[in-house]
Amino acid sequence: MANARTEEVKNLILQSIPPGGAIDLQELWERMGSGIDELSGALQSLVSRGELIVSGPHGGPPEQLMLSLPGNGAGNAGANLSGREKRAAAKLIASNMPVLKAILMARAGEKVREILSDGVPRTREDLASMMDLPPKLPGALPDVIMRSDNTYTLRDTVAGRAELSRRAEESRARAEAVRAQRRRVDELLEEREALTEEEISIAMGEKLLPEAVSHLMRLPGGRYTHPDSDAAWDEVGRYLSRSEPVQRKDFVRMFKRHKKLVAHVKKGREEPPFVILPDGRITVDTHPAGREELRRREILAYVHYTLKERMGGRSFFTLEDFAPRERTLAKQEALQAGCVELKLGRQEMFCAPIKVAPAKIARELKELTGLDFPDRGGPIMPVAYLVDNSFSARETARLVGVRPGDVADLYEQGYLQGFALERTMRYWRPAVEELRRSPNIERLLRRVEKIKMTDAARILGITPDQVRRMIREGHLRSAGRAGRDMHYLRRGDVEDILARLPEIRAAWGEGESPGAGVERAVRRRKRRPRRAKPAVVQTPGPIKLDPYQEQAIEALLAGHSVLVAAPTGTGKTLVAERLVDRILEQGREVIYTSPIKALSNQKYRDFARLYGYNRVGLITGDVSINERAQLLVMTTEIFRNWCFANPEWMENITHVIFDEIHYLDDPERGTAWEESIIFAPPHIRILGLSATVPNIHELAAWMEDVRGSQVVVVEEYRRAVPLDIKWITPDNEVLDAGEALDEIEALRQVGSRRHYMGGYSGGKGE
Repeated sequence: MANARTEEVKNLILQSIPPGGAIDLQELWERMGSGIDELSGALQSLVSRGELIVSGPHGGPPEQLMLSLPGNGAGNAGANLSGREKRAAAKLIASNMPVLKAILMARAGEKVREILSDGVPRTREDLASMMDLPPKLPGALPDVIMRSDNTYTLRDTVAGRAELSRRAEESRARAEAVRAQRRRVDELLEEREALTEEEISIAMGEKLLPEAVSHLMRLPGGRYTHPDSDAAWDEVGRYLSRSEPVQRKDFVRMFKRHKKLVAHVKKGREEPPFVILPDGRITVDTHPAGREELRRREILAYVHYTLKERMGGRSFFTLEDFAPRERTLAKQEALQAGCVELKLGRQEMFCAPIKVAPAKIARELKELTGLDFPDRGGPIMPVAYLVDNSFSARETARLVGVRPGDVADLYEQGYLQGFALERTMRYWRPAVEELRRSPNIERLLRRVEKIKMTDAARILGITPDQVRRMIREGHLRSAGRAGRDMHYLRRGDVEDILARLPEIRAAWGEGESPGAGVERAVRRRKRRPRRAKPAVVQTPGPIKLDPYQEQAIEALLAGHSVLVAAPTGTGKTLVAERLVDRILEQGREVIYTSPIKALSNQKYRDFARLYGYNRVGLITGDVSINERAQLLVMTTEIFRNWCFANPEWMENITHVIFDEIHYLDDPERGTAWEESIIFAPPHIRILGLSATVPNIHELAAWMEDVRGSQVVVVEEYRRAVPLDIKWITPDNEVLDAGEALDEIEALRQVGSRRHYMGGYSGGKGE
C-alpha cells in the first residue's frame, strides 16, 4: 500500500512540472496538497533515479528550489546524469525539505492561535475540522495549554489562566503529599532496613507515590532502602565483586548517590567490605584483588613486627627466615626504615639504622668474616663503621700497588676479602693490610692473570680443541668469553691442571683425538650474515591509513552500516578501533562480537590495555566483567539473546561490530549471526569484518532489505603479508632456496645424513 501511494505521488509530481519549464518547491507543495513526508520520499526517489533535476541553495527558502524534468521525458533521461549529480540533488532535497516543513508548521501554529484567540476551548477534532492540522499540533505550541477535559486553549485566556491555577494548586497538594509520604517512609526504614512498595503502602494506608521514594535505592529484589544503608552498600559490594577494581574518580561517578560511602572513599577511609588498593582503585574483600591486598597487609604487619624485633639488638641481620613473598615486603620495609644493603660473599644482609658500640660490631664482624677489627671509640652507626674499616677498589689498588682491575681478580680468586655496600665493592682494611705485607703479591697477580685459550694450549702442550673439551667437562673454569666458542682462563688454574693432565688424557684414550665424533665431518663455508649492517631505526610517525580503511571509516562516520572484506594482516581491526575511538569520545556505547570465547577473551585484553579496564567489559557464557562498560566484548550468541530478551538495554548503543562475519554461512551456528542482524534495534549500525566473503555484495543487499538502511561494501585485494618459503637446517639456521640446495649438495657428498647429524638414527637423507 505504501509503495502504491509513493508511486501515485511521484506521478503527480511529474505531471505538475510543465514540460520544458520549472516549478519551485513551494508551488509544488501547494499544488500537491499531500503529506510532507510523502512528498519528501517521492522527491528523493525521483532525483536518485535521475528523473528530476534540482537547483537552488542548500537550506534556502522553498520558492528558490527549482524542479525541472531532464531531456524530453523520464524514460531513460536518468542515464544522462552522473552519480555525483544525483547525490547532489538528493542532498538539496534533504536540506530544503526541513525548511518547508518548518514554514508549514509555523503557518499552522499561527492559524491555531487565531482560532483559539476567541477564548473558547476546543478539542483537537474541532481544530482539525476548521484547518489542515499537522500531527504535532496544537500540543507542540508553547502558548497553548490542554485542559483537564482534553480541550485546548491559549494560556493568556480566562480558561487558560484557570487551568494554570488548577495545575499549580494540584502541584502544591501533590508536593505536600510527597513530603508527608517521604517522612513516613524514612520512619519506616528506621525500623526495617529495606521494604517493598506493597509493604510501604500497607503501612501508610494509602498508595505510594513514586516521588516519595525517588531519594531511595531500589534493590534487585524490588525493595527500597537508603543509599547509605548496609543493604545498599552490600549491593555495591556485590557489583564490585563481579567486576574489575575501579578508579576512585569512576567510583565517585558511578555511586554518587551513596554520599556517605563516597565521602569515606574520597578521604581514603575504608569501610568494610570495601578495600582501597595501593594504586588508588576500589574493590571489595571478596574480590581476588581485595583478598590479595588484605593478605599483603597481614604479611606487612608481621614483617614490620619481626623486623623491629631483629633490629632491636643486632647490627647486621638477614631475611633468610622469611618466606619468598614475605622477603620482598621485608626488604621494602627495611629500606624504608633506613637500613642499608650489605652483601658478604653470597649472603645478603642489612645494616641496622641504630648506633652500636664498636666492640659489639667488631664481635659480629668477627663471626661473619674471621677478621679482627678495632673495638675502641663511642657508639657508631654500623654502616659508618664498615666504611671506616674498608677501602674502595681505587684505594686498595693504590695501597697494594696494582691496577683496579687486578683488585677485582684477587677478590674473585679468594686472595682478598671484601663486601658489597649498596652494590658497590669495598675491601676490608685488615685483609688489604695483610695483602700489602705479603711477599708473594707478584705470584698472586700472575696466578689471577686472564689468558687466551691459545696461550693455555701452549702452556699445557695440547690443542685449543682439547682445551675446549676440558672446559666442557669441568676440568677448567672459564673466566669470561673472548668470542664465540672462545674463553679466557686464569693462569693459575691452567698451571694447576698440569699435574692432572696425563690422567685426563688417559681417560680420553691413548691416541684418540679429544673431540673426535663431536665436531661435524663437513665444514661448510661461512655464510655472510643476512644483514651485514643493522637496520636504521626510524622514528615512528602517525599511522597512514590505506585507501580502503579511509573509505570504511568515512562511511561509518556518515552513519552507514559497513561490510569490510580484506585479506588477513591488512588492518581490518584498525577500522573497528577508529570507530570505537569516536564512539567513546561521544560518551556512547558499542558492542564487539566474536565467534568464539577465546577470541572474545583476547579482544577484551587488547581493548582493556588500549582504553582502560574501567571502559571495557566482557560477557560470555562463562564470565561477566564490568557489564556497565561503554565497550562490551561478547560472543555473537550473547548479543543475539540480548536482541530478544533485553532490547531496552541497547538504547545508548550506536554500533555493533561483527568480527568474522562469514560465520553467517556456517550450517550450525550461522543462525546466530542472521538473527542478530535481523532483530538488532533499528538505530544500531553494523560493522562486519571478514577476510573470506565471496558474495559480499549479496550479503549487503540482504542486510539493506531486512534493516531498511544503506550498507556500504569496502573490499581490499592486496595481501599485506607475502608468502615466502624458507628452509631450516638441523642447526636451526634459516636458508633461502639457493642456500638450501648448496646444503643438500654438501650432505650428498659426505654420504649420509646420519653422519652429518652426529648419530641420528633416522632413514636416508632426503
